[in-house]
Amino acid sequence: KITIGVKKDGTLMALEHECYLDGGAYASFGPATVYYAGSLLAGPYKLPNMKYDGWRIYTNKPACGAQRGHGAVIARAAFEQQLDMIAEELNIDPKELRQKNMMETGDTTCNDLNMSSFGMAECLDAVTGGSDWEAKKGKLPKGKGIGLACGFFVSGAGFPIYRSDTYHGTVMIKLTEDGGTVLVYTASAEIGQGSDSAFAMIAAEALGVPLECIRLASGDTDMGVDLGAYSSRQTLMTGHATKDAAEDVKRQILEVLSDELDVPVEGIDIVEGRITFDRPVDFSELRTRYIKEHRGWTDNPDAEYLTFKEASRIAYLKKGTIVGTGKYKPHFLGGTYKGAAVGTSPAYGCSAQVAEVEVDMETGQITIVQIVDAHDCGKAINTTSVEGQMQGSISMGIGEAMHEEVKFDTKGNVINNDLAEYKMVTALDMPPVDAIVVETNEPNGPFGAKEVGEGAIMPTIPALLNAVYDAIGVRIFELPLTPERVYNAIQEANKE
Repeated sequence: KITIGVKKDGTLMALEHECYLDGGAYASFGPATVYYAGSLLAGPYKLPNMKYDGWRIYTNKPACGAQRGHGAVIARAAFEQQLDMIAEELNIDPKELRQKNMMETGDTTCNDLNMSSFGMAECLDAVTGGSDWEAKKGKLPKGKGIGLACGFFVSGAGFPIYRSDTYHGTVMIKLTEDGGTVLVYTASAEIGQGSDSAFAMIAAEALGVPLECIRLASGDTDMGVDLGAYSSRQTLMTGHATKDAAEDVKRQILEVLSDELDVPVEGIDIVEGRITFDRPVDFSELRTRYIKEHRGWTDNPDAEYLTFKEASRIAYLKKGTIVGTGKYKPHFLGGTYKGAAVGTSPAYGCSAQVAEVEVDMETGQITIVQIVDAHDCGKAINTTSVEGQMQGSISMGIGEAMHEEVKFDTKGNVINNDLAEYKMVTALDMPPVDAIVVETNEPNGPFGAKEVGEGAIMPTIPALLNAVYDAIGVRIFELPLTPERVYNAIQEANKE
């Protein structure tokens, strides 16, 4: 249950929220799910006051676990629908209402969540422009509708589930003895989200070498500490540790070159696999010495530049195996009041979506015409991966909104535990999707990066619900949006 206090001009003033979550027979990840269902409604809008009460209810059903955006997804769906209801009552365009209350970079929520970067306004402009919102909203014929919603999510939990002072992630980088390969070791969990590629790209960028020089191994606890792939934390947190380790390796190489060439270390750099100097430097004697003393080892003895491979080999012969280590844990987050740790994160991602639908008024069948999505991920380390995460979020959001429903008997047994009865979205169910990547510079992220993994799902359900309302003029408050449920809602409205 969500109650929003608002002025007549559309300014949001207060939020009161009650949430009851059926957790099955075990607590599992439930406490965090309850937290996110409440704390993340404090953004992306300026909300001076909020009150939240959440309960985790024990039942005779199986254990629950976290799923993309857990807790925050359904709360966001209710909140964004109510914003549209308020806009309609005040005769304000839903986009205008959101723009009026939108948070900006540097703002802090009433529960002490700090927006160190925030491209929400850019996301909103991108999706409304890309969907022809102005030309379609309120102007489509009966049975056709367009809906808007926004989203908000963490870039990793500020505190580990099991409280301790341990680092949230550690990474080790080792150079092979011939200097040609950079080995990156991390205990992070690559579950298909593309974290291995992101870490390899971060290591290459921080070290100044081509991506093909990087070899990455992950998923082994012997390789370090990592808290896992949850709360959209890997790119920011383990990415930070990766960047830290690469910079450690780079520092060691440059210090050896500085000593050997009698050049200040500040004047040496590694760019695209080559050693650069801020002044003319004669390194021919150094190269000749290492060729003679070490059996002719070099890439190209006549080159007018020193390669990363040569420099790494020199560093190895001077110091032994070159190993760099990196680590990361967030700075202090949250306020001083009880519960101030809830929902805290080093950075927050935000998103907006516009969904367009057609509804058959005689059968209740919904066809999604298109979805336009924009997400602020900070700096896109791997643009293809970011777009894939956005598309995957939309796919899962469509599933929750349109098809998926776990059904139980009176004893708590799941009675549709197969893919014939539990309807998941396939490629054939996906509408045309326009994924727009909005980049900002996140100061707390590696090279300005932050989350995209879960935040992109937040607007999907409410955007579809708002679009269906625009098409049929009836609010539906229960999911999934099966043809039967939509048809019955239309018939009931016709009777009234």
